[in-house]
Amino acid sequence: MEGFVPIRQWKTGAQAEAPSKRMADPRIAESARPTDDEDRKLFRQIIQGSQPAFETLYARHQGQIYRFALHMSGNPATAEEVTQEVFMVLIDSPKGYDAARGTVAAWLYGVARNLTRKRISQVRLDLPLIDEAIRNDDSGDSSFCSGSDPLAELSQSEMLDLLRKAVLTLPEPYREAVVLCELEEMSYPEAASILECAPGTVASRLHRAKAMLQTKLRARQRGVMCGK
Repeated sequence: MEGFVPIRQWKTGAQAEAPSKRMADPRIAESARPTDDEDRKLFRQIIQGSQPAFETLYARHQGQIYRFALHMSGNPATAEEVTQEVFMVLIDSPKGYDAARGTVAAWLYGVARNLTRKRISQVRLDLPLIDEAIRNDDSGDSSFCSGSDPLAELSQSEMLDLLRKAVLTLPEPYREAVVLCELEEMSYPEAASILECAPGTVASRLHRAKAMLQTKLRARQRGVMCGK
């Protein structure tokens, strides 16, 4: 995110987050950077019943799917459950993938997106501090507190924690754009294939998400500095 240092710091930390030891290490999977041609070949083998092909595809993509679900839901248990369900769908309904509509990775993300949305709709996120701070913000009034830069007053860990919470309060379309384009470093066309919209729509959502996050963070930081 251009000019938005906290997101870049969070992105670095996000790469180290992994599901339980029952799953493969996502950092190993990412080092290979598989191509879609390789994924499609594995997919054809999976349809034919190849367990090694399934295990290879799982190792390549489960880390990314887990992180997506984690950053969308804010709940490690939910993220792990969604990840497991995504690959159960792959086992049970591999023919649900249509090569003409996009990459294997995009299909997996799409399944994860639908499952995560269902889980989120069932669980109410309890993040009142961020929203309350926004409502109490004086529209950027420089006399709000001491006049100093609130971004400079927090430690990195405090900043990243606030950022996580702020992302979770974004409406789902904007949250998806941040997670896919910033944390997973996808291009607009790649994210668009998952979100089933135009690349320009992804760019617009990401731009709006940046503004919303800046407002949320500054409002909350001002509240912290002023003892609210």
